[in-house]
Amino acid sequence: MNTVKARVWRFEPRSSGQGAAWIVGRGQLPVGLARLVHINALACDLQSVVDLQTKELEARLLLSYVDAPGGGSLQLDHQSLMASSRHIRSFVSECAGLGLLTAASEALFSWTDGTDELHSFDALPRPLSKSYQSSGVRPDLLFHVPEGTIAGEARGRYRKQKALLPKRLLAEQRRRLAQLTTWSAAHGDHSYFMSWVYVGPAGVAVDIFIPEASESVDTVLTDWADTEDGDNQEQPFYWGDSESHAASETDVPPTNQQSPAAPTKQQSPAGAVFKDVVSEEITGLETLGFLVDELRKPPQETAEEVMSRLYQTAPEPEQEATLAGISVRGRWARADALGPANYEVMIGVLEERPPRQAAIRERMARSEGRFDVCLDGRLLAVVRPVAAPKPGWRELERALFDPR
Repeated sequence: MNTVKARVWRFEPRSSGQGAAWIVGRGQLPVGLARLVHINALACDLQSVVDLQTKELEARLLLSYVDAPGGGSLQLDHQSLMASSRHIRSFVSECAGLGLLTAASEALFSWTDGTDELHSFDALPRPLSKSYQSSGVRPDLLFHVPEGTIAGEARGRYRKQKALLPKRLLAEQRRRLAQLTTWSAAHGDHSYFMSWVYVGPAGVAVDIFIPEASESVDTVLTDWADTEDGDNQEQPFYWGDSESHAASETDVPPTNQQSPAAPTKQQSPAGAVFKDVVSEEITGLETLGFLVDELRKPPQETAEEVMSRLYQTAPEPEQEATLAGISVRGRWARADALGPANYEVMIGVLEERPPRQAAIRERMARSEGRFDVCLDGRLLAVVRPVAAPKPGWRELERALFDPR
């Protein structure tokens, strides 16, 4: 499992454009390379050709820019990234933004890939779409977790400074937090959070912003983040109409308030598929969903059709390939678009839906750092360092599936 440097902020919007935010944790956020590949592989435009070999080519390109030597901190090949065209920079940065937003939901809200559902706000199933505004400011993704639904917003910017994480909140961050707060209030104090990714010569990092009223976050921070007081990390940062506002406040973060009841978890079809839309510059990481005519087909049916088309276009394996007795199509390919490859990647598709998977941390422990694997529905992504041996199908099966 790879990591990125992360900070977790609590924030409290106040009246007249004022607010306060303070850091409650710093640490290394776990993120898998296979997840970055997998998120992009799900980016299928249902109104155009769906071809697995194209997804394989995109995965090879993405991993040519990404490196995490020894399973450590996630890095981007900054020199090559800046030498690339704008749409390639946007492609790489958006994949990173989506992957880190999803990693944050796993680390903080116990969202589980392969078990809990995930939807784009631009492609909500009809039962869910009636509960949300169809226009105006909206978050990017809707995560279904045991406590209910949580909206996630993925943003970010290129940062050339040596210090990848800024010391103060950025004006753009405050504006977006205010917009998300307004959206939440209009939807019955809906739960939400925002991830803000920084990409630059110093590497990759992320700030995660959580409303002060959110519950259950502090208890899971200790799994991966340092919550001890250090470097004045608990000193609130204030913003508002005048500097005198900060002087009138104490230096102690606001006490926790009772969280509003989490929205009831909707029973909606799994297997959401979404499409990345390239942003105008690496300074923006905004995700838009694929376009689905929900009046004609339910999302579950549409997603299954896409997986079947991907399966049909996948290359036949040279030898028999099965997971849990289910046929798999896919092949290994080197990520060598920019020179000698550091990784090999495989995008595969199962002929039908597999049984229940093991939890992500258990899967990573079973792989022992020799490979990284992600399986949502019928779509499989596996990444391995070129120096490591290729995992066999039985080894992937042992890592993926819960033996219970």
